[in-house]
This record gives sequence, C-alpha cells and structure tokens, in this order.
Amino acid sequence: MIQHAVWIAVMGMFFVSCENASETIQVTKTRKLTKRDEPRAQLVPIMPPEWRQVPSTQIRVFNYRFGSEGEVYISQSTGGVLANMNRWLKQYGKPEVASVDDFEKLKVLGREGVLIDVTGSFAGGMGKLPRNNAGLLGFMADFDGNLLTVKMIGDAKEVMAEKERFATFCKTLSKH
Repeated sequence: MIQHAVWIAVMGMFFVSCENASETIQVTKTRKLTKRDEPRAQLVPIMPPEWRQVPSTQIRVFNYRFGSEGEVYISQSTGGVLANMNRWLKQYGKPEVASVDDFEKLKVLGREGVLIDVTGSFAGGMGKLPRNNAGLLGFMADFDGNLLTVKMIGDAKEVMAEKERFATFCKTLSKH
C-alpha cells in the first residue's frame, strides 16, 4: 500500500512537470562539439579473431580481452598526446619525454598518431593493481583537441607478442 502511494506521488510530480511542457527554451550559449558527443556507432573497429569482445563502459568505447588476462580498449579523451604519453610512462616508472618525435608513428583515420610500447613494473592506477612484468602498447592521435586512444595492457610477453596485431587493428579503424 505504501509503495503504491509512493508510486502515485512520483507519477503526480512527473505529470505536473509535463504540464509546463509548452514553455519556450532559448539557447543563449553553445559549445564546440567533442568526440564524446559523437555516437559510438560512428567508429568501426575490426576485432582480430584471437580477441574477445566484452561490454563497453563509460570510458571504454570498445572493450576487448586477449590472452590470459590482457585488455585492449578504445577511448576518447582530452589533453595532449605528450601529456597523456608521459602519464602512461610514469605508470611504468619510466622518465618523462620532452617530445614524441622519436616514437613510431601510425596513420589512423587519416591522422598521424604515436605508437608507444613500454614494459616493466606497473605502479597501479585507474582501478588496476600494481604488477611486475607488465606491458603496454598504446596509440594516440589528436583530432582537433579530442584524443583518440587505443590501449593494450597485460603481461609484458603477451602484450609484446600482440604488437603487429595491435598496429593492424589501429590502422583498420574506420568511420561510417
């Protein structure tokens, strides 16, 4: 009986709020659209048959698993390539770099991006526990202030064994 009364009260508030639906809303400000505004369906990845797709998350637009516990995911963020690359390097105890010039380049979706590979002890972070013998392959490209990242993490040997497949996966990304 109480649940029924609560439901009626909630629905009553809904209908009262709909009563003013004829109000005019005037937009006074706009903002530049970002990659987060674009529908996920515009990006088309071709998953290698050796990987397994798992559900996406708020951050991971596409999400995969490989090997014993490896992860691959595509995300969109903000910030520069260099700043994000240095954050990744720091997670593995590596020194920051002043430039991305010495890193391998890869063309994805018509833009040149940077490929990074690093192995060592992962310090932990982003919900992951610290671990030894960890590896990371990453791709980053700036699309007019919006950063597309493809990141592979896991056991160092398993990750590095996937380097060619990872690069092919990145290069075959397309939009429809």
